Amino acid sequence: MNTPGRRFGRAVVIGGSMAGLLSARVLADHFEKVVLLERDPRPEGPVPRKGVPQGSHIHVLLDSGRRVLDRFFPDLFQHLQEQGAQLIDSSGDVAWHHFDVWKPRYTSGIPLLLCTRTLLEWNVLRRVVALPNVELRDGYSVEGLLTDTARQRVTGVQLKSPGGEEPLEAELVVDASGRGSRAPQWLEALGYGRPEEEQVGVDLAYTSGLYEPPANFGGEWSALMQYPAPPSTWRSGFIGSVEGGRWLVTLNGYFGEHAPTEHEGFLDFARALPRPDFHAYLRDAKPLGPLTTHKVKHNRWRHYERMARFPEGLALLGDAVCAFNPVFGQGMSVAGLGAELLHECLCEHAQRSPGELEGMAERFRKRLPGILRLPWFVSTSLDLQYPQATGQRMPGLGLLHWYIRRLLERTSRDTAVHAQFNRMLHLQAGLGAVLQPSVSLPVLAHGVRTLFVPLRDLANTDTLPLHSRSEPG
Repeated sequence: MNTPGRRFGRAVVIGGSMAGLLSARVLADHFEKVVLLERDPRPEGPVPRKGVPQGSHIHVLLDSGRRVLDRFFPDLFQHLQEQGAQLIDSSGDVAWHHFDVWKPRYTSGIPLLLCTRTLLEWNVLRRVVALPNVELRDGYSVEGLLTDTARQRVTGVQLKSPGGEEPLEAELVVDASGRGSRAPQWLEALGYGRPEEEQVGVDLAYTSGLYEPPANFGGEWSALMQYPAPPSTWRSGFIGSVEGGRWLVTLNGYFGEHAPTEHEGFLDFARALPRPDFHAYLRDAKPLGPLTTHKVKHNRWRHYERMARFPEGLALLGDAVCAFNPVFGQGMSVAGLGAELLHECLCEHAQRSPGELEGMAERFRKRLPGILRLPWFVSTSLDLQYPQATGQRMPGLGLLHWYIRRLLERTSRDTAVHAQFNRMLHLQAGLGAVLQPSVSLPVLAHGVRTLFVPLRDLANTDTLPLHSRSEPG
């Protein structure tokens, strides 16, 4: 990969999770020095960290995110596979039940990574800290932003460690510190006010653990996903094959209906899923350790792009800006796309204004929403089908929900419709993929037929489908 020469001095990245690691990798192409700040001690292997409470749970890397990682770490996926990770076909190797129907199984050509979050993050961390101009400082927290005397430019951060406080100057500060970002408080203290926040409340919790697959498991899928059918059901379950020949099992529940952390109760929760298949596979699996729970009260988008005033030298991305419902597996991929956009803005700015950063962070701030709108729309539109969910409901939402339901029902029989839906889901295409006539006309026709014919006669609702090895047609 051809990278530009380094044109700037020091950059600081707050947060050593995936968004921060990808930001540091991007900045290493443009800055003489990149300092990556992380409160947790550096892990000695692929193990969970306190600062990533969601790290023990199942994660999905969409194809858009995979492409970003492949661009900046060309050998990553080969090495992950050597360590037991799998790159599977996102349709052919996945048994997926959603909106009361099974999705078709065929060779889509869209890969999906299966491994633990800890294995992926550990491998990315090793590559980032191996870069000669990247320094990881663990055990540090950021207490505030440093600015010039006019408070118009961020010039660094104020660090806190067990040894005391110290300033760290930088030409660019990137906040990738996740949901707990303190940027709103810092900006308010500097006189900029706080960003508007858009929230959709779901009171979600997901409980996860590692299992040994049952001896009689035939390998008929690499991942099993059972999503709910809003608004009537709100439990979901996921089994993914991960390194070590293990299953990573996650059970989710909305609105306070959360899976227990003891194995018998966990199995009972699985038994209450709308379909019996998940429980049938899990009941003979062997627990390999404790179960852990992580709670997410809401999706949240902090609209920094709407702020009338914003300091130079500060960029935010990942969950620090937009934190999605993790059920839809968008977070890591959107963080990757944000880091890629930061790279593009730095490259473009270098061509316009060689040797200076004035205006670059502002350009990034204004362009980031172009990446966030589609995944935010998809996840919140699905969540707002529940009357219990809190958040602003726009006019016409009921019609949109009708179309979404008919679309997802149609995917059970129509691989061409499903292929376009899959492209949108993996952020390869926008909403136009599922609104074009080749999709909308079959979906609308299906919607009309459901007025007269039961869904079970129109869709694949009963039998867990096998991989047909066919192509979308």
